[in-house]
Formats: sequence, structure tokens, C-alpha cells
Amino acid sequence: MISVCIPIYNLHEFSQITIQSVLDNTTDCELIIVDNGSTPPFKPPFSGFIETTLIRNEENLGFPAAVNQAIRAAKGDVIVLLNSDVIVTPKWSEKLLSGLDEFSIVGPATNFSAGIQGVEPELYSSTDGLYKSAEQWAENYGNEILEVNFVIGFCMAFRKSLFDEIGEFDESLWPCSGEEVDFCFKARELNHRIGVVLGCYVHHEGSQTLTAMERSGQINYDEICKRNDDHLEKRWGANIWERQSLSGLKTNYNAQGEAIRLNLGSGYSPIQGYVNIDNRAEVNPDLLCDVLEGLPFDDNSVDEIRAFDFLEHIPIGQTIQVVSEIWRVLKNGGRFESLTPSTEGMGAFQDPTHVSFWNRNSWLYYSNPDYRHLYGIEANFNIEKIEDILDDPAWMKVIHTYVLATKIGAES
Repeated sequence: MISVCIPIYNLHEFSQITIQSVLDNTTDCELIIVDNGSTPPFKPPFSGFIETTLIRNEENLGFPAAVNQAIRAAKGDVIVLLNSDVIVTPKWSEKLLSGLDEFSIVGPATNFSAGIQGVEPELYSSTDGLYKSAEQWAENYGNEILEVNFVIGFCMAFRKSLFDEIGEFDESLWPCSGEEVDFCFKARELNHRIGVVLGCYVHHEGSQTLTAMERSGQINYDEICKRNDDHLEKRWGANIWERQSLSGLKTNYNAQGEAIRLNLGSGYSPIQGYVNIDNRAEVNPDLLCDVLEGLPFDDNSVDEIRAFDFLEHIPIGQTIQVVSEIWRVLKNGGRFESLTPSTEGMGAFQDPTHVSFWNRNSWLYYSNPDYRHLYGIEANFNIEKIEDILDDPAWMKVIHTYVLATKIGAES
């Protein structure tokens, strides 16, 4: 049986929607709702034949404490933690829990999340539209699971035996932020595997409780994040939120015991710790190579690739070829960073050495299934971050599109 654990602090209306979506789309489960001092007290909807346990705290003990309470009360052998601003979709639990055959902790994809799990599905504006979009998403990604270092806690599943093994969520991380990352790193330390079930999609409204708490003056969100991040970094090392993909940790090595990182188009600005690659001998690169002729690395062998002010110098008819070559050599989950002058501002067309043109939409052809399939593009990336950056000085109006992506392996 599945124990679906939902901590709630106010947000009565959305919490009702969340619970109803579970009731509509889940079988063989129990609900454990922890009311963390809501005003007025939360009253769950009628749940029919699904057993519901309501735990009431008279004050907001925080998400980690509520999670621990719920898990201790759970009767199921599988725990699903669910935020009160999530709408689950048909067959979500079957898809998600299928990952527990190989992984100890799993999470789904969603519209609102930090890191790898934040995706861009077909747009929807109703429950029916959400269900259709989730179904299409599942058809595109099937049973593919991407191994990671941690999942984000808006929705995560694991066996209760794992909780018994590694211990409770860290209640010092009040009211929340990072407790799921800490839990996942404790699991990783004991050699447990963690994965994102790419074919499972749920809707996440995102940060609703924290936003309401900040508006009411209960917290300063930036201060909470800094305090909790400092706590996590003392325990697990620096830049923890940037280490969701496996390549973020030095666990993949070459024969010399170092991660393989490439800096394409290094020019006169080589970067220490990277293999600096250029096709001009006069800049004295580490590797003299024309990427149009291919990279001299095996499939799935490179941890990270940096391509800053590089892709716009690739002829427009060969850009798919080059991005596909980058994708080929990257390990699954490997990191790819790109910075290109955007067609949204000056700089893209004016430079005579620019022979291809890029903006945010360009990356749909390497990340969105519908766009990729238009031209049979095999290269497939999860876009973790994409933004337009205005250069300093601003009067130049040179806008660069920055992309941080991770490789998704070949489709079966």
C-alpha cells in the first residue's frame, strides 16, 4: 500500500484540490494529512473508501517535522511525500513507483521545479488539458529514468524501510528548503540510487506556502534559503543546488582520475581544469580540433561541455550536426552550458563572423519532443536554466541567451 503524506499550512482551497486529485487518480493508498497549525483548522474532503488520517499541530512545526510525523504514522510500505500545491495526474503513482524497482528514491517531472525536474510540457489551462498534456508527456518519455544525486521534495517516493535505515528529515531546516536534498545525500552516502521518472508528469503550482508566509511577515525567504544552504554546504559541500546531475559530483573519471570537461572555442581565454579546444593553432589550445569534423571522444564519455560565444560561428546548415556531436560525447546527465548572442538584441547579426543565429526558442529543437521530431533530431537535453542576459554596458544592447542543460540518453 502507498502512504501519501501531505503537510498543509493554510492554503485550504488548493490543498483540497491536491487531495481530490489524489483521490481521483490513485488506488491502494492511504492519506496522511498533517495540518501544521492552519487557521482555521483544515478539514479534508470526503475520501470514500480511502483511509484518511489527520494529524493536527497547533503551530507550524515546518515541513520536515510534519513529514516525519506522517511517515511515523504511515501503514504503507511505500511513502509518497506530496506538497499541498501539487495536482497529480492519471496513473501517476504507477509510473512513479515503477522506478522503485531500480532506485531507492524517485521523483517526477513537473512545470515548476528547480533543476532537472522542471520541464516545459504542452501548455494547458484546465484539468482535462493537464491530463492530456501528462499523457502526451508519458508517451514521449516512456519508462526512461534519469539517475541523479537528489530529487526536489514537491513529490518524492521511497520505501518506508529506507526511512528506517537512514533516519528522519532534518527538522532544523525550518520551515523548509533543502531537507529533501539532505535526505537524498544521506541515501547516496549509503550507495542508494536516486532517479527522475521522466515519463511521470504532475502539476506543481510552486512556492505557495512560503510566498504566503513571507507576505504575512512570518519569514524572510532569502534569509531562510541562505541559512539552510549554509547548513547543507557544511555537511555536503559547496554549490549543492547545482549538483543534481551526476556530473555535478566527481564520480565520473577518466584514466587520470579527473572529470572530463571541454571548453569549445577556447580562443585566447583557456580555462584551467578544462580541455581547451579550438581550430586555430595560433591560440595554442590543449586540443587542436575542428568540431565540424567530430570530437575525438567516445560516446557517453565527457562530463561537461562549455560553449560560450561558440555556436554562432557554426554555419547555419551544420548547427544540428554540432549540437548532436556535443550530445553524443556527453555522459547521460552530463552538463552542457551555452552562451550565444540572441537575435532579440544587437550583436547577433552585426558581427560578420556570426553565421548562425540563436535565441531561447532555438533550444526547443533540442529539448521539446514535438520540435525535435520535426527534423528527426536525436540530440535530447533537459533545459535546467535558460535566460537572456543584457551585457554590461547596457547601452550596447547585446543580449546573450544562456542555457544550462543536461543530456537525456537515447530513446529506446
